[in-house]
Amino acid sequence: MSKVRRSLAWVIGGDDQKLQEALASEADVITFELEDLCPAGAKEKARAWVVETLRHTDFGSKEVAVRINSFDSPWGRRDLEAVLPCLPDIIRLPKCENPRDVLDVDAIITQYELTHDKPRNTVELFLMIETPLGVRNAYELASCSSRVTGLTLGAVDLTTALGVKRDLTEKSLQLVYAKQKLVMDARAAGVDAFDTAVFCPEGENPDVEAFVRTDTEDDKKLGFAGRGLTNLRHAPIINAVYSDSAKEIDFARRVVTAYENAPEEEKAHLYVDGKYVDVPVYQAAVRTLERNQIK
Repeated sequence: MSKVRRSLAWVIGGDDQKLQEALASEADVITFELEDLCPAGAKEKARAWVVETLRHTDFGSKEVAVRINSFDSPWGRRDLEAVLPCLPDIIRLPKCENPRDVLDVDAIITQYELTHDKPRNTVELFLMIETPLGVRNAYELASCSSRVTGLTLGAVDLTTALGVKRDLTEKSLQLVYAKQKLVMDARAAGVDAFDTAVFCPEGENPDVEAFVRTDTEDDKKLGFAGRGLTNLRHAPIINAVYSDSAKEIDFARRVVTAYENAPEEEKAHLYVDGKYVDVPVYQAAVRTLERNQIK
């Protein structure tokens, strides 16, 4: 079954209040942050806090991810080695550009799984695409390891690398190529794509919630499976956009039933609710049922 990862919240290592808010929120995934948002002088303490939190917190139905520091930094390898015994669902790797670096991390996790008798790929990898080279190599990164299950876009770092100010206006086309390429490469590799955290500063838009909804609807149309969020109040909006309606689920169920029960000679002339059902329509209906965990 497909995993529900519509909204991905951030909790900086050491922030007890944000953790409690995230646990009470409707976010599907909680990502603990040890990289850029965590100051260098606080990284060791933040790592210890994340480890204790992973060990002693009941996350309920929420998945847990940890964004570690780059292995090029003094902290990345120690981050990974510290959190692995806690078996987070996902490790998020920042600023991915070279498949060799991903495979180095994969090898460490694989060795841990083997040593501790855990199934292969117990811990998944989300690769953060945050640089022009990362965008260029997205397919190679997504397909280099079966442990990779998602690509995530990092807009702040990418626009910084491009030497431009991030455009937060509605319907902005600033990163449309990067987004389209990320989705195409991710799907070609058989993994999901997740957009950058939605961000609209208070006061810059008269209706922030409408901005969040419209921006997320545009993401869904591009093919993203979910996105990050900076404000936990926006989780219900994002979840609603990425959720299938009861009408869509019912139609998918009837498409699957009709297609699978139709004799082979009739499948080329099959209609449901006046809509022609060919193989792509059937496959889309199957994915809808899988997303909603309907057999």
